[in-house]
Amino acid sequence: MTLKMIKNGSELSLDDCQFSELNKFCSDRNIQLRFEWINGQFWLHSDNPNENPIGIEVDKILTKHEEFFKKSSIHKELLARAVGVKAAYRPKILDLTAGLLGDSLLMLSFGCEVWAVERHPVIRFLIQSALQNSTHKSLLNLHFLESDALSVLSENPVVDTVYFDPMFEDANDKASPKKEMRIFRNLVGSDEDAIKVLEKAIDLGPKRLVVKRPRLSQELGKKPSVQYIGKSTRYDVYFSL
Repeated sequence: MTLKMIKNGSELSLDDCQFSELNKFCSDRNIQLRFEWINGQFWLHSDNPNENPIGIEVDKILTKHEEFFKKSSIHKELLARAVGVKAAYRPKILDLTAGLLGDSLLMLSFGCEVWAVERHPVIRFLIQSALQNSTHKSLLNLHFLESDALSVLSENPVVDTVYFDPMFEDANDKASPKKEMRIFRNLVGSDEDAIKVLEKAIDLGPKRLVVKRPRLSQELGKKPSVQYIGKSTRYDVYFSL
């Protein structure tokens, strides 16, 4: 069996419709995955038995951001500047690559309304389970879209900022990847349609298009209007023409 769902020490039946997409994904690719119900939501076990399982503690993350921004200005954050947070202005943001919601939740904590898109069934399942287990008041401004970037962009969504963080191997990214990135690179692979997504996002004509890149990597497409450069990450920003 390629997929195992564990709850209270017992293996759950895969006939449950909530597991059907995951089961098909694993069967089609002959991938072995093990999820376990922990503290009210499902977590994905690592491929390394010595590592902790992967999950998203949404309330904990948002509360941590909330406490941090009581002491530090949001406007000092590189990502906030990149997506267009200014004074009291908070842009509406479309995050085309939600992943484990890291950047989506950070942008949400800025006070922005965020539409987060994820196409991969494994990551979608982790997001769904985590959100069902979350109650933070900020989540009223988070909209999770179970779709892919090109499909969502084709619907001409009305937002101020489009945010794109494609996954791919980068020759200049020398650091060993985090556990989650290592596992999801194996599961998801690189975003082969990244250039198509970038072009489609530019055609949408948002006020800002922000592309997250490793600091030393080459630009994904054409030269950006401005760059915000941190220690390991760079944000390439394209302004609407």
